[in-house]
Amino acid sequence: MASFPVMKFGGAALADGAAVRRACAVVAERAPKRAPKRPAVVVSAHAGVTALLEREARAVAAGKPRGDEVRVRHHTLLSQLGLDPELLDRHLWELATVLDELRGRGEPGRSALDFVLSFGERMSARIVAACLREQGVAATAVDAFDLGLSPEGALRPLPAFDSAVRSALGAVGGIPVVTGFLAQDGAGNLTTLGPNGSDLTAALLAEALDAGEVQLWKTVPGVMSADPGLVPAARLVESMSFSLAAELAGQGASVLHPNALAPARRAGVCVRVLDVNRPERAGTLIEEHEQAGGAPRAVAVASEPALVALSVRGGGPALAGLFARMAGARLTPRFTLAEGGGLTVFVPAGEGVDALARESTGVSIAREVASVAVVGHGGAVLGARALEQLHEAGIGVERAFLGSGRAQAFLVDPDHRVAAVGALHEGLLEAPLA
Repeated sequence: MASFPVMKFGGAALADGAAVRRACAVVAERAPKRAPKRPAVVVSAHAGVTALLEREARAVAAGKPRGDEVRVRHHTLLSQLGLDPELLDRHLWELATVLDELRGRGEPGRSALDFVLSFGERMSARIVAACLREQGVAATAVDAFDLGLSPEGALRPLPAFDSAVRSALGAVGGIPVVTGFLAQDGAGNLTTLGPNGSDLTAALLAEALDAGEVQLWKTVPGVMSADPGLVPAARLVESMSFSLAAELAGQGASVLHPNALAPARRAGVCVRVLDVNRPERAGTLIEEHEQAGGAPRAVAVASEPALVALSVRGGGPALAGLFARMAGARLTPRFTLAEGGGLTVFVPAGEGVDALARESTGVSIAREVASVAVVGHGGAVLGARALEQLHEAGIGVERAFLGSGRAQAFLVDPDHRVAAVGALHEGLLEAPLA
């Protein structure tokens, strides 16, 4: 197997000029001089830019004047890095044209919104490639949708994609800096891969290129035993299996994309989560089998503060209509419960949920809850202990999802989310499991 990595840098790792320069220094230090062994780099949009683009698209579609925040943000980055101030002019002009075409439409369609969002990664790739060249490292920006990258690649191997990627990137001058998050749908239209989608881009490229490993460069030490912003005692999980990592991502831990591990696992490529601010540290290693002495358990908290409970009445047609609209809006149900003669579907809170309820026959918003989960070995025993910890902390549990699997999940009042995570971590992860 080749020894070069695919190195992915998230938005927080590219937040400003200093961060971009630091990320490029990490690439330059690890880039072998021989072209056949060069790494591939995948980049997200700079921190906050995707949300900024979405707000701009929705505001313009609602009839408001086009703002200037995106242009100012990127020109500031160019200035901080001492790069050509006209580097992004073509992309900024194209973005302005697209936004003008959306003006007054009421609500941007999914394909139009995806196209607007794509400018974040496209401009980020140009900035990072230019910064690498300033540091003496040959590099070229590459748009992932030009490679034929598809969301379906996470579900099954795509041999045509693999050969196309090897051919295309082999012809690129220097290190390819590939846009994360972006892809093509089955009809060849530009689409996006969802939050943390750049992780999936990196894994698919690693599979196609037979890379040595996938390196996910973030601004955290690695996968932590809980969100350190909520639990100061959270500690680094040095190693874990693909199975545990997938469960952790599926329960809402924002450090990993839920589907990003499948291509790497399929190809036998390990994944390492690393801290761009401390590149000398080992981070978290994710591989097929856990290393002896590792700490595989972790508390996962949904990245969104709340889940919206959509109550469905009216049987099959109403349910089918709801799930069709959810698929169109790319909302994935986190939990589904049959109760009260109907069905309750819990989806992440956010823009579009109200519209989804209004436009779906027999569907109403019932309430909001938060989801916390313990991920690790122990099955129902671990779940029972977790439930006991929550009760001892005086935290009411609306619903518990317990079983023999690796994830034990609980729905609680959103106001008790932080306390619930703290109680689970203190009771189960700061003391050995019996």
